[in-house]
Amino acid sequence: VISDKALIGFLKVVVEINRDRQVLAYRNDERLRKNSNNFMLRMGFGLHAGWAIEGAVGSLQKVDATYLSPHVNMAARMEAASRQFGVAVLMTEKFVELMSPEAQCCCRKLDVVTVKGSEVSMPIYTYDTYQNQIFPQLQAPKFSDLDLDKVLIQQAEDYDTYMWEHDQDLIQLRRLSTPAFNKAFNEGISSYLGGNWNRARECLEQANMIMSESDSIGDGPSQTILNYMRNRSWTCPSEWKGYRPLTSK
Repeated sequence: VISDKALIGFLKVVVEINRDRQVLAYRNDERLRKNSNNFMLRMGFGLHAGWAIEGAVGSLQKVDATYLSPHVNMAARMEAASRQFGVAVLMTEKFVELMSPEAQCCCRKLDVVTVKGSEVSMPIYTYDTYQNQIFPQLQAPKFSDLDLDKVLIQQAEDYDTYMWEHDQDLIQLRRLSTPAFNKAFNEGISSYLGGNWNRARECLEQANMIMSESDSIGDGPSQTILNYMRNRSWTCPSEWKGYRPLTSK
């Protein structure tokens, strides 16, 4: 399943920026920590599925491929919104629908939104990525660049959905997504979308508290929805339709 592989590719990037020795050395450089003791290196990704037009742009000296379509813009909006929700990966429902059932079971529905230029509401999802932890170094054999390319291609061809339950990196990323946390968050989101904001507040505050017990940062998506409701005095608007406009582009 191509969408499964796409998500795994980005999740492996998230793992490697927290495991690669050179990246860790850069992150721990005293010159960076001088002005910020809490310096962290983070990347955000937006995933969406749809058509695009490929075109060449450049000069006689250098030509690059560019991709144009509303779907490209949607992926960019998801990347931008990942910061708003405090997650590394933000996916549209169209992308998630193309994933295998095994992969879908590992994703968390965060909200239902509309984006600029569209009045069609859509659910958005994430794959939880707890990054404040140590990822074991890989004992991988050394390859030449050519051999490594062949190995990576073979690994991609050998993909099986069992990875979602057996790949150590993927399991470690989601290790804070406990049954208690998921139950509280899912009930909170369901209540929020359904207009029962009092119950939503209780559940999302509980979910954030559960996450805060293991990660001092807490749960970004819970905090985002709580802030949205707080800015409206915890009162569901009379015109509420179960979704909201996504403010970031």
